[in-house]
Order: sequence, then structure tokens, then C-alpha cells
Amino acid sequence: MLRGKRLLPGDTIGIVAPASHAGEDRIQKAVSNLTNLGYRVLLGKSCTQRWYSYAGRDETRAADLNDFFRDDAVDAIMCLRGGYGSLRLLDRLDLAMIAEHPKVFIGYSDITCLHLVFNQKVNLITFHGPMLTSNFADGPDPVTGLSLTNVVCAGNRPPVIQNATTSLKALAGGVAEGQIIGGNLTTLMSMLGTPYAPYFQDKILFMEDVGEATYRIDRALTQLLLMGELQKLKGIILGDFHNCRPAAETDMTLTEVFQDRLGCLGIPVLMGLESGHCRPLLTLPLGALARINGDEARIEFLEPVVE
Repeated sequence: MLRGKRLLPGDTIGIVAPASHAGEDRIQKAVSNLTNLGYRVLLGKSCTQRWYSYAGRDETRAADLNDFFRDDAVDAIMCLRGGYGSLRLLDRLDLAMIAEHPKVFIGYSDITCLHLVFNQKVNLITFHGPMLTSNFADGPDPVTGLSLTNVVCAGNRPPVIQNATTSLKALAGGVAEGQIIGGNLTTLMSMLGTPYAPYFQDKILFMEDVGEATYRIDRALTQLLLMGELQKLKGIILGDFHNCRPAAETDMTLTEVFQDRLGCLGIPVLMGLESGHCRPLLTLPLGALARINGDEARIEFLEPVVE
């Protein structure tokens, strides 16, 4: 796998907006907070534009991504926020060029589309982690910031991912090794049937979501089961499923959905990783080789995730 160079104080983080727009006041607050952590910040053109709900037209948002990967003065790329829109950019990306300029790339939620493409089409390790206005506009959360630093600044040594405030739990035991892929479940489902669909064979699938009724989570997992995709996995990591509750009293709880749909796969399943639409938000490398231990509730990487 390709790796970006580790991020150091004074490096330049380019901000791109592949999905929804954000208010200018939140952008300025977030830039100030990120600058106070010791980084230079360069805003892409899309960050200050708006087209319907998007941060500018598709060609503008895609051009920012291509331009910032091409620009050697940009050391890492962080996304402005999620929302919706990344899917519209996939056929506009210069993947061959991006492979020639590997960089740390950070984001979550709707950015899942880009993680999957970069992991699978470019062979680039990326990072499911904080975004500018989503996580820095209201002041940096210390644990979120520390996790980001531990992974993208010190990830030349294979990291171990540990929850900060709760215990990681095992829904099913066992030990498995494989590349971690995934991100937001709803966004991932939107890629099925396209040339950019996830490769599940021998992978460890990470999933998180927000605001989805539990029957919708059940529906997505059932679709993946009926397609035979979950049966190809080596293991599963369940992140934060913020505000994913039953829509009716007779619906399954979230834990019951996971037990019913995933507990029979015969692979280790870890539950409750503090990564997703949550605070703190742990940074999780995607595309890198890892080992998950369902008996010890442990996630450790077996290779460096940055140069």
C-alpha cells in the first residue's frame, strides 16, 4: 500500500470540500483552532462556494481534490465536512496522478466514498478521522486531537487503536488479520453495483452511521448478507451508531440487530469503537493491514500507516 508522509508541526494541511457546504463563520473558527495546533491551513476553492447544498459545483470540488494531491506544497488533505456529494465526484478524479502523489487524507461520513476509492483503486492508506468544521469549529476535543496526532504524526510505527472513554466490546470472539476498509454504512451501500463498489474478500469491515432507525441498519446488513458479501470478511469493527434507535416499540434494538445479523458469521466482531459521528472521534487508518482480537477486544496495526 502507498502511504503519505507523516504530518509534522508546521506542515500544510489542504482543506477540500467534496460534499456539503459550511458557513463562513464556522470555517474561520475552525481554521484558527487548527492553526493553533501548529499547522498551516490552505483552503480549497470549494470551501467558500455553494451550489444548492453542495460546496460548489462537482467540477470545482473534484478539481480541489486533484489539485491538492498534485501540489507538493500541500502535505496532507483534510475534508471540510460531510453531508452529501462525494459520490458525484468519483468519475472526475485523476487516480493515476493521485497514486504518484500519495498523501495523508482525512475525513469521515460521506467521505467514505473517497476512502474506498483511494484504498482500492489507488492502493493508498487513508484515515477515518476528524474534519475541519465538524470537529474544530467548536474548539478541538483533546482526545480527538491526540488520536489524530498519534496516528498521522507517529504512525510510522504501527499504531494500536484504543477507546478513550468506554470499553471496546466483543460481540463475537476470535482473532483475524486483514486490511480494514469501510466507514459510513449508508454511504457504503450507495456504492454497491458501481465500478467503485467495496471489495469485501478477506477484509475487516469497519462500519458506523448516524440517525438511522435500527430497521434500516438491519436492511443494509441483510442486503449485504443476501449478496454474500459479509460472508467473505475476516472480521468486523462496529463504530459509533449515533442516534440509531428503534422506530417502533416492536423493533429490534441496535445491539439485537448486530447479534442477529452478524453473530452467526463465525468471525470476530468488535463493537463500540469511538469512531464515527461522536465525540471523541478516534482516527482509524483504512486500507492498512491490522489484527483484531475479539477475545481481548483489541485493534492493532501490523504495518506503518505513514512514511
